[in-house]
Amino acid sequence: MSLCVFIAGKSAACLAGLLFSLSWTHSVEKTEWVEHWQLKDEQLVLKETFVKGSGAGIDPAPNAVLENGWYRWAPESPLTVPAISLANSELTPDNWMLCALDSVTRETSKCIDFAKFEDRGVELFTIQASR
Repeated sequence: MSLCVFIAGKSAACLAGLLFSLSWTHSVEKTEWVEHWQLKDEQLVLKETFVKGSGAGIDPAPNAVLENGWYRWAPESPLTVPAISLANSELTPDNWMLCALDSVTRETSKCIDFAKFEDRGVELFTIQASR
């Protein structure tokens, strides 16, 4: 199974695997944010969130643990979605980054840097499973 980035309903790029990270920098606080997602039954399941600090619009969950400057937490209730919609914003200092994760080490391997879509004038991306 793969996780693909869709633009205007067409697949623009895909990564093979079942575990992925989605990362970005918060537009106001300029804080790093990373989410780990798993593909299960063609749905995306949020497994864990990591945020480098806190601030406006960044409230770590009550069960968050602070480790090496990063708040880390898993959802208390499962969060499963069929797709994720992302806006292309000029307010963020960098672009969305989607990476495949090794199932054992959780290290990133292949990545899609959404900067590669800048010349297309894209305002909205959708991430969803694809066979």
